[in-house]
Amino acid sequence: FGSSGTPRARAAGARGQAAHFVHFSAMAKSKNHTGHNQSYKNHRNGIKRTRRPKKMSMSGMNCKFVRNQAYAKKGMRCTPEEKEERLKAQKEAQKKMEEKKATEKAQRLKELEEMKEAEKLKAANKQAKKDAQAAAKK
Repeated sequence: FGSSGTPRARAAGARGQAAHFVHFSAMAKSKNHTGHNQSYKNHRNGIKRTRRPKKMSMSGMNCKFVRNQAYAKKGMRCTPEEKEERLKAQKEAQKKMEEKKATEKAQRLKELEEMKEAEKLKAANKQAKKDAQAAAKK
């Protein structure tokens, strides 16, 4: 084979000879992967959601927080009698808070009413001054 410029000339040879192609029995493979049939196989048993863990993993959490949480849980353990007492105390505290909230709300409403009255008086005084000035000009 000679070294001519065009590929066809190289294939035919420099002196116009017929091209002889040599076929190798083992050629380089070009296809490395295919997704053919994979989705069918996956859906045969159904695509399922992952199962949620019953207990959240503590790994990676702040160890100081995890330790404190364990102590807090241990402190919450009690007998049924203690539990009843705690519930009673909690309900009493809730009642106190609701009463306090109600009194604060009433006080706030009273303040708002007073502010409205003050604004009305101010507006009335302003109007009276305007009327007096208008009458003085005439």
